[in-house]
Amino acid sequence: MTNLVIHPELKNLLPPLTKKEYAGLEKDILENGCLSAIVAWNETIVDGHNRYEICQKHGISFNIKQMKFASLDDAMFWAWTHQENRRNLTQYQRGELALKFKPMIAEKAKSNMSLGGSKKGSTNSANLTKPIDTRKALAEIANVAPDTISRIEFLGEHADEETKENLRQGKTTINKEYKRVKEKTAKPKATRTKKASEKSPVAKPETSEPSPSKNVPCIEELVSVQRTTLMNIRQDDPDYLLCNLASHFRKGYIADLILKGMKFLHEKEGEKTTTPIAKEIAKCYLKNKP
Repeated sequence: MTNLVIHPELKNLLPPLTKKEYAGLEKDILENGCLSAIVAWNETIVDGHNRYEICQKHGISFNIKQMKFASLDDAMFWAWTHQENRRNLTQYQRGELALKFKPMIAEKAKSNMSLGGSKKGSTNSANLTKPIDTRKALAEIANVAPDTISRIEFLGEHADEETKENLRQGKTTINKEYKRVKEKTAKPKATRTKKASEKSPVAKPETSEPSPSKNVPCIEELVSVQRTTLMNIRQDDPDYLLCNLASHFRKGYIADLILKGMKFLHEKEGEKTTTPIAKEIAKCYLKNKP
């Protein structure tokens, strides 16, 4: 009987089978034999650890399907995407496992960006390398929304083990625990040095439209403030605030903001309101105008 190598990272990629599930698999193999081949990378098992263990225990023969992988990460990624029982995992478990591939996805995104830059100006569009959004790629792997994968990553870094275990078992929700842990880890409010009656005057934009940072405090100027509110923002002119925020947040902030705004407007006002706006955007910015 062939002896294969068990790699701990591949074996422990998914949560272990329950006693009932393992017993059911063992009974099926004893009655029908090992019907599914053990997937191996050279001598290392990639998929089929439980089947291999049962076959070794009872002296049952099995088939081996050899696969080629460039690295252990690639082997793990293949094993994850071909595991049927991943569908039974909670959202948190799927996100937790998907985040194991973040370094690999990020490296691939960096490589693609480099290749795309080196081919800038090429007239053959088929040669261009498609850019990768790491967060969206991880969300697709976990079958969750991009915002959810970000919250799962935050909880993985800041939540206690009891909370994580409750999330894995589906005893609580990601949004609920994210809000709770976020509030718990927030910095304490800065001590007020001014009296309540001493309110700072609200800066008004100059008519010459100077840099937004001259009218709205930059992030560096808000280090002693726990949060900002909309209380002192001019309701008729939010442009300066949005421009200043956009200069400090991640790339793509404005695009996401516009999409979310359109979605909100569509839900509230319907297609009659959003369709003319979408057409106007297309008219102004698309090369092949409709």
